[in-house]
Amino acid sequence: MSNVVGVRAHCLVPWFATLAALACARPPTTRPAQDAAPSDSRPMPASSPIPPARQKPMPWDEGGELAEGETIALRSGHGNRMPIAWARDKGLLDVDLSRLWAPFIFSESDRPDGEVKPNRYRQAFTDLASDYVTPDEVFMDSPEANYAVLMAAGLPGTDDAAASPQGRRVLNEARRAMHLRHEPNFLEAYGIPPGLLVLLRRIDEDRERTCYASLDLAGLAAFDGTVTFQSREQAHREYHEATGDAAWVDKQIAKAKEGVGAPARDRDEWLKRIAAEDPKAAARIERARRGQVRLRAVRAAQARLSCEGLLAKHVEGQFDLATNEALAAWERKNDIFGWGFLGGETLAALQRPPLDLHFDTFRRILMEHVADAAGIIEDGSVSGGPKPATYKDEAGAEHPVPNLIADYTDALMAALGIHTAEDELKVMETLRTQGFKWLHVAFPAPKLPPYYSSKMDLSVEIDRGDVWYDFPFDDSGKPIAQPRINFPSLTLYVKWNKQKIPLCRWRTTIGSWRSEMHRNGKVYFRYKNSDVGLRVWKDIVAGPVWIPPEGTPAKDLLTRKTWDRDLGAEAVVNTDVMGPGYQSAYGLVMAIHHWKRGKSFYDNQIRTHGSVDYTSIARRFSHGCHRLVNSRAVRLFDFMLRHRAFHRVGNQPIVLRRHFEYEGRTYHYALNTRGYYYELDPPVPVMVTEGRIMGKVKKPIEAYLPKPGVDYGPAEESGESAPDVGP
Repeated sequence: MSNVVGVRAHCLVPWFATLAALACARPPTTRPAQDAAPSDSRPMPASSPIPPARQKPMPWDEGGELAEGETIALRSGHGNRMPIAWARDKGLLDVDLSRLWAPFIFSESDRPDGEVKPNRYRQAFTDLASDYVTPDEVFMDSPEANYAVLMAAGLPGTDDAAASPQGRRVLNEARRAMHLRHEPNFLEAYGIPPGLLVLLRRIDEDRERTCYASLDLAGLAAFDGTVTFQSREQAHREYHEATGDAAWVDKQIAKAKEGVGAPARDRDEWLKRIAAEDPKAAARIERARRGQVRLRAVRAAQARLSCEGLLAKHVEGQFDLATNEALAAWERKNDIFGWGFLGGETLAALQRPPLDLHFDTFRRILMEHVADAAGIIEDGSVSGGPKPATYKDEAGAEHPVPNLIADYTDALMAALGIHTAEDELKVMETLRTQGFKWLHVAFPAPKLPPYYSSKMDLSVEIDRGDVWYDFPFDDSGKPIAQPRINFPSLTLYVKWNKQKIPLCRWRTTIGSWRSEMHRNGKVYFRYKNSDVGLRVWKDIVAGPVWIPPEGTPAKDLLTRKTWDRDLGAEAVVNTDVMGPGYQSAYGLVMAIHHWKRGKSFYDNQIRTHGSVDYTSIARRFSHGCHRLVNSRAVRLFDFMLRHRAFHRVGNQPIVLRRHFEYEGRTYHYALNTRGYYYELDPPVPVMVTEGRIMGKVKKPIEAYLPKPGVDYGPAEESGESAPDVGP
């Protein structure tokens, strides 16, 4: 019941060996930087230039790569190589910083000498984090991609065609074209943080850019609004309005100066005089001022995006689609949850030096690796508000629930000797000599709170917040406002010493009115409820696969991809949204909500899962599931496996072949796995509260309701006379 409408994604399926070799052997390519020097520019702060490549090595730099099983044991900025087992015996926490790292939930064995159950998504995770492959390159090895490429070439999309010499040539040319278009992945916001080698590569690239020194930061700082992209026409109109107003102002000043024997005035004084004499002119002068400030900010943002190689063809000064998409990529690169709009957090970050942004990225990378290594989840989300969460120790003393992830990361950075962005550079240069294939560091971590143990009494509460069951349109088809003050949230608790202690609290989603296809073939609105009551998480799935229900509208199962730029985009089955992959409808990980009666478990088709659509979690709805940002979902279920007994089931294969028709064309897709399963023993209880029911309707409407403005034809033909179709 997850929300799949509007998801544009790339299917992440395992690399075939040949293509993996090609991708890994090829060094990642980057687009050339473009210098930009707008007028009235201000250079970057003096601290922004990145020093030359080779800083003085850290005291623990012994040169050469670490051997497998070794770690660098850190204390006060000094380090010694030793076996990981020795470091752990000394009470140090070992953290995996290697290129092959993936969270524990994507592991293949419980321990080094344990039974191995291959996790098919682990390789895709590590390759994407290393920029070895792109999502489209991964997708090229799916049956759906091969079928679409062959169809676009006029060949039958069958296994026989793929095996023929002509079919193999067509597929190899499509792969080669994608290799040539290989660009860096910016997947941190989607739950796949970059590896340290990728970060070092970004730093090296920025060392070569001379364009940073001429960026117009003053132009960005002077702007305090927001520029959004809506259409090409609007961007064109705003640009020409700003340039037209500026030309009009120049004419008014020239006219005012004619025949006037007054003392010389500067531009602002002339404008004040004109505005005082003509109120109508005053309004246009103010509009011209705002337009010039906006225009300058857009040009400054475009200059930075071009400098970083993210923006090529665009209209200078116009916030066009190319600028919007480049800015969205820049946001993902810096883990900013935005829509590619110029304003707010994005505007502030654009004014920061690149080295500072790399420093933030370095810290975020450490946070994910530390959280996984230590098996911790407290992130400060229960520490704010009027009543910060607390607990009492065994002596009765009260303590705040700590932000363990921040505390542990601070401790690791201190052990590395990192206090500034410049310190980070020195450490990164040292890590370059150690190599990234097998890179571990161990450090004295802070003490865990007393409620921690290997087997913790965990539970979850999902508060549905304000709930509207009313149909969101009036009789004339106009939307009805359904405001929410209290939004859905998910809280993880641990029961210890007769206390129920909250560890983290995150925004989530509930269901609402969504599009669904009736058996008559028509698409209606239907309320997709998030049911209430006590449920359990018994099954946790890494790399889950979403199987589209029969009622999924056909157009929601399609996306467009470009294999050949000369041929343009081709409609293909959106197996991206099916998974496994970070952009699947279920994200990177999920837990199934089971209803337990006696000794039996019943699946009611509700899930708690990750989501790539991070901007929607704060405000919008799902098809009934409780969605989380991918990185949080990974942390949550990673934590569950660290502190609950579980059975590693492994990959769950299926053989599913389906086809559907849309606009006169037949599409096929195949699914071969449900994902990688873990079974918790005992399950974790999950209480879903009713929330606060708003409006007149107090129970979910079960009927299909017609969409406003849609002509369904006669009731007997459209099937609206069926008992499950409402008025």
